[in-house]
Amino acid sequence: MPDTLIRNISHLVTFDESDRELEGADILVSRQRIAAVGHGLEVDDSVEVIDGQGLLVLPGLINGHQHLYQVGLRSFAELERAPIHPWLTALHVKTLYLWRQGHYTPASVGAVARAGMVESLLGGVTTVADQHYVFVEGKTEPFIEEMIEGALETGIRLHAGRGSMTKGKNRGGVVPDIACQSIDEVLRHSQELIDKYHDPDPLARIRIDLAPCGVHTDEPEMYREFARLAAERPEIGMHTHLYEVIDTGFCVDTYGVTPWHFLVENGWNNDRVWLAHMVDPPHEEIPEFAQAGVGIVHLIAPDLRMGWGLAPLRKYLDAGCKVGFGTTGSASNDGCNQLGDIRLAALAHRDMQMPAHKWPRAYELLRLATRGSAACLGRHDLGAIEVGMAADIAAWDMTTVDRVGVHDAVIGLVLGGLSDRASLVMVNGETVVRDGRCTTVDEDAIAEVARQAYPVRTNPQRRRS
Repeated sequence: MPDTLIRNISHLVTFDESDRELEGADILVSRQRIAAVGHGLEVDDSVEVIDGQGLLVLPGLINGHQHLYQVGLRSFAELERAPIHPWLTALHVKTLYLWRQGHYTPASVGAVARAGMVESLLGGVTTVADQHYVFVEGKTEPFIEEMIEGALETGIRLHAGRGSMTKGKNRGGVVPDIACQSIDEVLRHSQELIDKYHDPDPLARIRIDLAPCGVHTDEPEMYREFARLAAERPEIGMHTHLYEVIDTGFCVDTYGVTPWHFLVENGWNNDRVWLAHMVDPPHEEIPEFAQAGVGIVHLIAPDLRMGWGLAPLRKYLDAGCKVGFGTTGSASNDGCNQLGDIRLAALAHRDMQMPAHKWPRAYELLRLATRGSAACLGRHDLGAIEVGMAADIAAWDMTTVDRVGVHDAVIGLVLGGLSDRASLVMVNGETVVRDGRCTTVDEDAIAEVARQAYPVRTNPQRRRS
């Protein structure tokens, strides 16, 4: 790849150690890294020059929690107002139906995952942490391998979480037994993925993480064995759902402890762990999260959609917790639009019972979605625009008609605009979006293949009181 200079950027937000915001600055990208940040950088004719006038430039957004297989499972009429128990049951029923009809295959999962990856890139997301845990009849099929191939094709950076469900209803869990696997098979495949795909080096495009679905779907031994396996290899993260309302009663009734203390007892209280949702923890545990160094991924859209209310975001931040941002899967979010969810968080956390200076600022939320998510994933090479960091860059055009009158570009990006589609996106120094279109693949063709992968059944009687 040729070196690239983004010149005369109207507004650059670095999220570096000094939290610099610059106007009229340049970014020089050399190979995969940011080589220089400054004003009036001089380059020779071999360097590609991109005009940054009118652009707001950030580090690429990092989605700290996704289920890409769910991109084909959006917006069911009968689940529009479903809370977690009927929603979770219906999701398993629908997935198993697809499987019985021959539609839940590695190829189909790969097709819808590619659509989610392209959607993410177009929204300025350069890294996705996925968690795939549905393997039917105990068999391991190459779903995750297909997603990795999709990431390499589209150009997105992928943390591929090898998920699991090992505690079915016959063993006291909450998920169908047909969707569960043995611990031995999960470990075998996890080791295979690590050996073949995991890249511990800085700037890695693909990493493997170990990601049991939850304390109500997995045996304690699964958590212990994943902790053991992660300890043997560098840079492998550990990820799971926690405090998503459904698991507290289950954990107390089954194990006599809270979900967090279940993790503590099984070796999941360290800085290689990051946790999704974290909606309803006992507030006295929050200092323990901070002390352990675990990451917390805020997932406001699905949390609100399920009727759970707001996670205690400000309490996490005030306690010094490591906090990132994500979307979760499209079955409970209906999209991969992380910037749109940041807008939702900026508005939903404005509680009149809270002092206004505690309301999250647009800048603060964008920092969570970049540097914060990078910290959760254990990525010291991502999340900031400074010399030596990976050249993961996202830029939005602030000169469009829908942003007329914007006085602060950062606030305007989060709170205003007709579209969250980025104008320019780079991953590892490669331009993957230019002028609002994906350059690595044909996004229209990707969408068409994905539409054929999971059949959509419309319901003419969908409008009900």
